[in-house]
Amino acid sequence: MNNPAQIKRFILTGTPGSGKTSVIMELEKLGHSVIHETATDVIALEQSKGIERPWESNDFTDKIIHMQKERQMDATGALQFYDRAPFCTYALGKYLSYCKNIAFTPSPVLLDEIDRCLKNSVYQNNVFFFENLGFITHTDARKISYEDALVFEQIYLDVYKEFGFEIVLVPKQSIEERCKFVLTTAV
Repeated sequence: MNNPAQIKRFILTGTPGSGKTSVIMELEKLGHSVIHETATDVIALEQSKGIERPWESNDFTDKIIHMQKERQMDATGALQFYDRAPFCTYALGKYLSYCKNIAFTPSPVLLDEIDRCLKNSVYQNNVFFFENLGFITHTDARKISYEDALVFEQIYLDVYKEFGFEIVLVPKQSIEERCKFVLTTAV
């Protein structure tokens, strides 16, 4: 078992369709400890229950936070790579509020998890940020337009800066080259 203080947890984030999940999957193939994105899983789970647009539910971000925390607490390995984190969920909440043209009011669940992560330095201060690739590939969970993805991208950047993280831009290269960059930078 690893000493919790020695675990390095790196967040990979960026706009939808930026290629971060492809890099996460490649890191996993290479044998690294990865924690997959939860929002997509929450969307799929809710849609399987007949809820077509779960992101419109008031407790959507709380469901994501609960799953993220569970995955973080269950993760193993001295070096871990996260496909998004609670700060991304905060950015998602801001984005959804922006879309509805309402003020963003984060839930107590979201604020408590962010507070826990910051107080305990759960994640490394360097966050790997994947910029947009110039297009969006739509999926059942990703229905965002390219223009909205650019707005979302800026929200992500602003949120991570707001919480004091250092942004490490991942070059727009092949998946293999991006993996190499992440691994070299993380060590």
